[in-house]
Amino acid sequence: MAHPLIILRPTTAADLDFVLAAEQTDENAQYVRQWSRDRHLQACDQANERHWIVWDEAAQKPAGYVIVLGIQDPDQCLLIKRIVITEKGKGYGRATLEQVLAKAFLEFAAHRVWLDVMAHNERARALYRSLGLVEEGLLRESVKTSEGFASMWLMSMLRSEFMARSANLEGEASEQ
Repeated sequence: MAHPLIILRPTTAADLDFVLAAEQTDENAQYVRQWSRDRHLQACDQANERHWIVWDEAAQKPAGYVIVLGIQDPDQCLLIKRIVITEKGKGYGRATLEQVLAKAFLEFAAHRVWLDVMAHNERARALYRSLGLVEEGLLRESVKTSEGFASMWLMSMLRSEFMARSANLEGEASEQ
């Protein structure tokens, strides 16, 4: 499947109705904590955080949003706090994560990028593994949900892994 052409653009106050609606859909709300409008707005203005709209260039509409924390972390470890995609199965998640990883390692000079993902969110875990993130461990029953407690997988990628993967992909592309 060809990836949709997306860009990550800074979220503005005008985007927050979309952001709040996206995280509150049934298919997204089960995987992400709900933030207030004010908390999202804070993330848009913090030097240590990035809040981006996933913008579909062809359709000229938002397809989701991303939040990254730790831009100024002295240990150069960035947390992908949230990726919310509104249309599943169209390649937006893959295209978004590829861009987030590139920005993290190439623009922000991260040494490590990490995230946590609900253990039962197999679709997301499979995507993360396919892009080279490594499952580091299970945070057992670490999140309280309306159904009880849920476990989370901690996953990460190191700069050296990103660079090696990028070099391999470039080599494969030049062979074709």
